[in-house]
Amino acid sequence: MKVAVGGTFEPLHEGHKKLLDVAVKLGGEEMTIGITSDEMARQRIRSVLPFEIRAENVRQYIKRKYGFEPMIVKITNPYGKTLEVDFEYLVVSPETYEMAKKINEKRRELGKKEIKIVKVDFVLAEDGKPISATRIKRGEIDRYGRLI
Repeated sequence: MKVAVGGTFEPLHEGHKKLLDVAVKLGGEEMTIGITSDEMARQRIRSVLPFEIRAENVRQYIKRKYGFEPMIVKITNPYGKTLEVDFEYLVVSPETYEMAKKINEKRRELGKKEIKIVKVDFVLAEDGKPISATRIKRGEIDRYGRLI
C-alpha cells in the first residue's frame, strides 16, 4: 500500500518516531517520507538542521528499526507529492490534520480520489503535554519527553 508521511523531523523525537512507525506498519517499504526543504522549515522554525542531515537521521532510524532504506523526498510546498501520487494513506499528527483535509479538498478539485487520513495521537511528555520540536528547542523537555 502506498503510504505518505511528512514533516520537518527536527529534532527527531518520540512523536516523529510514532508517525514513522505507523506509516511503516501500513505501507512497509512502499512508504514515502516527505521532509520539508530548508526554506519551508525555516518559515516555521528559525534554526533547523540542513535537509540532508534531517533526511539521514530519518533514514537511519528506519534502517536500524526495520531493515530497509525508506523512500525520502524533499517537500517544497505544503502539498508535497500528495497531489501527484495516488497514495492510499496519509499519516498525520493532530497538528497536521487540517492540512491533510486541505490536501483531500484539493485532490477532489483535481478530480482525484481522496487519500485516507490516519491521525496519530501526540506522544505525551512526562508533564502530560505533547512532545514537540518547539518544546525541545525551548529546553523544556528532551526528545524522549523527559522534563529538563
